[in-house]
Amino acid sequence: MYKSLKIGSLSLALTALLATGCQNVLEQEFRSELGPEFFATAGGLEGGVTASYSIARFFWGSEGFTYTENAGTDESILGASDGNTTFFQYTNILPSEGSIGSIWNNSYQAINNLNGVLKFGPSANIDAARRTTLLAEAKFLRGFYYYLLVRNFGDVPLSLNFIDVPTTSASRAPIADVYAAIIKDLTEASQELPNTSNQSKGRATKPAALHLLAKVYLQRGWSAAAQPTDFQMAATTARTLIDNQATYNVGLEQDFADVFREGNEYGKESLFVIDRNTDPSYAESQFNNSPQIANGNKENRANFFWVSLYTNALNVNAGIPGAPNNTVAVMDRDARNGRPFRRFRPTNYTLNTAFADRTTDSRYFKTFQSAWIFNRTTPVTTSRGTLVAGRDTAIWMPGVEVTEAQRRAFKGVIISPSQYTADLHPTMTKYTAVNRLTVNESSYRPIILFRLADTYLLAAEAYIKDNKPAEAAAMINAVRQRAAYKTTNTPAQNAAAATALAITPAQATLDFLLTERTRELYAEYARWQDLVRTKTLASRLATYNPTPGFREYHLLRPIPQSQIDLTTSGPKFPQNPGY
Repeated sequence: MYKSLKIGSLSLALTALLATGCQNVLEQEFRSELGPEFFATAGGLEGGVTASYSIARFFWGSEGFTYTENAGTDESILGASDGNTTFFQYTNILPSEGSIGSIWNNSYQAINNLNGVLKFGPSANIDAARRTTLLAEAKFLRGFYYYLLVRNFGDVPLSLNFIDVPTTSASRAPIADVYAAIIKDLTEASQELPNTSNQSKGRATKPAALHLLAKVYLQRGWSAAAQPTDFQMAATTARTLIDNQATYNVGLEQDFADVFREGNEYGKESLFVIDRNTDPSYAESQFNNSPQIANGNKENRANFFWVSLYTNALNVNAGIPGAPNNTVAVMDRDARNGRPFRRFRPTNYTLNTAFADRTTDSRYFKTFQSAWIFNRTTPVTTSRGTLVAGRDTAIWMPGVEVTEAQRRAFKGVIISPSQYTADLHPTMTKYTAVNRLTVNESSYRPIILFRLADTYLLAAEAYIKDNKPAEAAAMINAVRQRAAYKTTNTPAQNAAAATALAITPAQATLDFLLTERTRELYAEYARWQDLVRTKTLASRLATYNPTPGFREYHLLRPIPQSQIDLTTSGPKFPQNPGY
C-alpha cells in the first residue's frame, strides 16, 4: 500500500488544488514528467487512489480537526488552559482559521486527484477486476471528501472534471447538486466495490460505501435539499448492510471493550479506518524515532487529547478530616497512561446524564479510565502505607462520591466527581496507544472511522424521522443489549442485563437517540456534526453546556479567506453569513 504512495504524491503535486474554487501553484518540475495521462498507467492508477486515501490523515488525529468535530457540543469542554478555546466557546472562528482551511484545501486536492483517476483510469493497462475496484474506490473517496465539504460549508464548488490548468474564477454549487453528485458516486461505489478487502479496512469496500451512503441520505433528509424519500432510503441502505453483515464479514463485537482494543482496529465491527503509515522512510509519524517528520500534520495525536494530568502532585489525604496535608505526585508519565494533553474533558451531561447507568450498562468503565496503577521507581509512603509499583492503585476515580471511611482505607488518591478539574478528570481511552517506543510519541494506531454500531444508530434515526418507532427501537436495542455484556457476568446475568437495557418504541425519540449516541460514540469525531445535522446544537448547548458565544450562523464554518482572496476574476466568491 505504502510503496505506491510516493508515486501518488507526485501526481498530487501535479494536480494540487486545481479544482474549481481552489487554486494553487503547479509544481512545474513534475509537469513535464507526469502529465494527466500518468493516471492511465497501472502505477498511476494505484498511486492516485492510494495518495487520495493519505489525505484523510491530515484530518483524523490532528489537533485542529479534532476541535472542529468534538468541541463546542454537549459532550466535551476544554481541559488544559493552553488548549485552543476557539471552537469550544465559538469565539473568533475566523475565515483565516487554519484547521478550517485545511478541510477545504486538502479535500479539493484529493478531489481533483480523484477526478484525474476517474477520467484517465478506465484506460489503464491493469487487470480488469483490479481496475474496476480502484475506480470504485475513487468514487467512494470523491463522495467522502465532498461530503466532508458540504456538511461543513454548505454550498461549495462542484467539479467532477479533472483540471490541470489554474483558474482564477470560482462559484458555489447549491447543496442539492452536491448531494446528488455524492449519492451518485456512493451508489455506484456500493455496487462495484468488493464485499471485503484482501488488503485492509483502510481501503473502501461495499460495507463502507453502504454506511456512508446511508449517512448522506440521512444528512440530506435533514437539509434544505431534502427529498421525500431520503429517510426511507437512509434506513433501507443501512439495513442492506445490517441484514447482510455475514456476507460482508462484519458484525458487532460481543464486548464493547473490544471495539477499541489496541490491535483490533481491523476487527469485525470496523467498516472503514484511516490507516497509519508506520514506515519511517515516509516519515509521517515519529515511528522508530524517525529524526525527521516530513509532515507532522499527518500524525495521529488522538492518544494525547483526552488524557488527564495524572502526574500532578496530589494531596493523598484530601477529604479526610484531620489527616496531614500530604501532597505528592503518585504517578510518573508513561506510555500506558499517556501524554496528558487534556484538550478535552467530559461535561457533566456526559458523566451524569449519558453515563448515569454504570451498573447495567458497561460502557462507562470501558470508555473512561478510572484507575491508575502506581508506577514510580521511588516508593511513596502515605499515612495508610507504602504504594507498591505494579500492584497498588495510585489514583482511583470511582465516578461517585465516597465516604471518609473509604478514603481512610485507601492507600492512594481518590478523586470523586466533586473534585474533578480541568487537569484531573476521567481519561477517555478509545485512542490509548500503549505500544509506542517513547512516552511522548504520537499513536501508530489506525483510527476507526465507520463501524457497524453507528450503522444501527443511523438506521434508528432514519426510522424515527420516518415515524417508525418500533423499527427504531429494534436498531437501538441491538446496540444497547451489546452494552450490557460483561465478561464477569454469567450468561444468565448478561441475558437479564440485556433485557433490562431494552427500550420500548415509545422511548425511541430523537432526544433519547442523541444521548445513546454519546454513550456509544463519545469522542469518535461525530458529535458536532450529529447535533448540526439534527438541528439540536443550539438547544443541547443551552441545556447541557451554555456557550454564550454560539450563534445560529455557526452551524456552518466560514469559507477560508484564502479561497476568497484567490478568486480574482468573475463574481466575488461569497462568504457564509455571519463571518
